Amino acid sequence: MSRQEIVDTLRALPGEIEALVRDLDEEALRRRPAPDQWSIKEVCAHLRDSLEIDGERIRRMLEEDEPSISSYDQEALAREGNYQSVSMPLVLTALRAFSGGNAYVLEGLSEEQWQRGGRHEERGPISVGGYAEQQAEHVRAHLEQIRGLRPAPGR
Repeated sequence: MSRQEIVDTLRALPGEIEALVRDLDEEALRRRPAPDQWSIKEVCAHLRDSLEIDGERIRRMLEEDEPSISSYDQEALAREGNYQSVSMPLVLTALRAFSGGNAYVLEGLSEEQWQRGGRHEERGPISVGGYAEQQAEHVRAHLEQIRGLRPAPGR
């Protein structure tokens, strides 16, 4: 995936999510397909948090020499953040800020900065560019998940 495709994916995310959730009521936003699966609201809150964390990680790789990037427990973060009870307008505002901020940072990097790296405790060596590509793929996967969670028309 090119740098421009990554930036375009991040820039488009908030608008795409807003379009997907615009006509949904609280019940539809909170509906889980199974007890152990996330609702639309939980997926959106997860994206908000992961984009915030991803931005911090990218900044560390840009500012530090080969930083160690710790993993985190997304399920624990969801429980601690009580994702089912978050305000959807606030989540959308944060998504716009974090996604747009990450796109802005990535778009302005030199090739040398794009190649800077760190070491993820689970994935091993990673560059800013490689991490950004994973971020964009993660966003795209969750957009598809949200599309699949939307109620069928007429329901």
